[in-house]
Amino acid sequence: MSDREKQKSAAFAQGGEGRHRGEAPLRPSSDGESCLRVERLLKTFERRTGGRTEIIRAVDDVSLQLGAGETLGIIGTSGCGKTTLLNIILGLIAPDSGTVDRQGPVGVVGQDPYASLCPAMTVERIVAEPLIFLHRRRSFADCLPQVRQAMKAVRLPYETFARRLPAQLSGGERQRVGIARALIVRPRILLMDEPTSMLDQEVKEEIASVIREVRASGFALDGRAQPASLLMVTHDVQLAAQLCDRILVMDQGRIIEENTAQGLLNAPQSPLAQDLVRISTDVGAYWKEKYGV
Repeated sequence: MSDREKQKSAAFAQGGEGRHRGEAPLRPSSDGESCLRVERLLKTFERRTGGRTEIIRAVDDVSLQLGAGETLGIIGTSGCGKTTLLNIILGLIAPDSGTVDRQGPVGVVGQDPYASLCPAMTVERIVAEPLIFLHRRRSFADCLPQVRQAMKAVRLPYETFARRLPAQLSGGERQRVGIARALIVRPRILLMDEPTSMLDQEVKEEIASVIREVRASGFALDGRAQPASLLMVTHDVQLAAQLCDRILVMDQGRIIEENTAQGLLNAPQSPLAQDLVRISTDVGAYWKEKYGV
């Protein structure tokens, strides 16, 4: 499923107008303090090689909680199950067992800014799309005040960018359009799947700064801040440390470590976390020690 399809499906799931067949059991959080609670999720896939069938535990007994106003990062190598977990939370994949309790609207930012935007739509119409899709506004013209606010929040001046097509934007500008599109629904939770993985270092820092600003504002587009939570999956330890209060380390479908951002950087416990931190700080020394090159 493309990032664009994921955005639409997630918008439908969050809008309260229906439920996907592949959705985990969703119930409103009742404790008033957490906006997301995941309990004992299990998701397996079958892989057939030759005449044998292998069971892959993509998500293996995962539980987590995201508090109101908290930022949580999930880090791990490619294939560890991060994106599968995110898709279950969004209701795009059905788990074999376990529950997801989610409160309030959800905004989604995908990892590929080049595939997540419709090439035939202008920036202003892309940002407005969730409001039309969720029937929160009857027409595009009704969306314009919020479109202007969302674009301003991600440093895209409306007069400059509103009528541009994605092909006329840089990778960083495209990703900011994706963030504005997620913000326009005033989410209680912003889910981000490797939001800087396809961007160069300078643009990564710019996007990280934008994320910090919109999170600090409570995802408010009209001055009315609310407790706003962020869940981000990434393999970039430094990015997670910049943006997240708490970090989970995932490996082979399981959560193997939990720490504060600074705690993980200063004293990672598991061998995987130690490797990820070393790679993020001095990849040359890591490769020389590990592989002698």
